[in-house]
Amino acid sequence: MNNRVLGLTGWQVSEIACGTYDSFDAPGDRGRRHVLALMQENLTAGVNLFDSAPMYGLSEANIGFAAPQLSASGMADYLVATKVLQSDRKGAIDQIERSFRVLGGRIDLLQIHNMAGWRKVLPYLVELKAQGRIRATGVTDYRRSSFREIEAAIVTGDVDVIQIPYNLMEREAESRLIPLAGERNIGVLVMTPICPLSGRRELLNRLRGVELSPYQEFGVRDAGGLCLKWLLSKVPEGILLPATSRVDRVRSNTAVSGTPDFPPDELKRLEQAIG
Repeated sequence: MNNRVLGLTGWQVSEIACGTYDSFDAPGDRGRRHVLALMQENLTAGVNLFDSAPMYGLSEANIGFAAPQLSASGMADYLVATKVLQSDRKGAIDQIERSFRVLGGRIDLLQIHNMAGWRKVLPYLVELKAQGRIRATGVTDYRRSSFREIEAAIVTGDVDVIQIPYNLMEREAESRLIPLAGERNIGVLVMTPICPLSGRRELLNRLRGVELSPYQEFGVRDAGGLCLKWLLSKVPEGILLPATSRVDRVRSNTAVSGTPDFPPDELKRLEQAIG
């Protein structure tokens, strides 16, 4: 697994990290054990950042359950990112404290989810960082209509990391947001790196005509790997957050790390194939 520096944090983060939306929202003892197995598989593959949120159901709690068991087995070297979705300081404090409890007291990166009340809540995240309770601050939104607000948050100088949607069918971040992050040395986490939240079937239909065999030398085993390798080749500073509940998909997703980048002509050919 290749690592990349996550902007101002200076952290060496695996270029393929782990999103947990839906995939870690697993109930009961069986669900907790499954999430533990997913985390173990990710860590074995070299993944070292897990991104969660209170809005992801049981994701935070399942990460917290797995933490002591991972530590006991010598697999404690990873980063925990989560989010807060509250429009005021008091609501944010209450939600953040709950996240600390269920995650076992550890939050490395704390992000404002969907830019909710960010002008009121971001100063509190800065306070938490100054106190040493968190190590980095971030903002995130899946809506392209919020990109201007993300830009405004970046220029405050109080944001270390942004998390944005970017994939073969959602490329709006290329024009302004990613270049601005590069200028300011802001870390970039990429959500939905394989397909849009609501456009998976459409993307898969477009990819049906793409022959995968020429991409095997790049570690590509399936359509998801093709999308991930395209992104790794396009954005050298980006950390990708694919989410999967399948152990075999963890293996196929991480297989694209450490292989050569797609050359420019291949990038263009793939983009043209998608339309």
